Amino acid sequence: MNHVRNGYRGLSIFMGLNIDRILAVIAILGAVILAGWIQSI
Repeated sequence: MNHVRNGYRGLSIFMGLNIDRILAVIAILGAVILAGWIQSI
């Protein structure tokens, strides 16, 4: 039981890091798209 709990904690930490990375990529893409849109005005 303890082993399962530790594995779940590791998985949740990994998912948290993945979500952070995905949000960073989305923020960078959004900034690039916004910059291109501002330049095209």
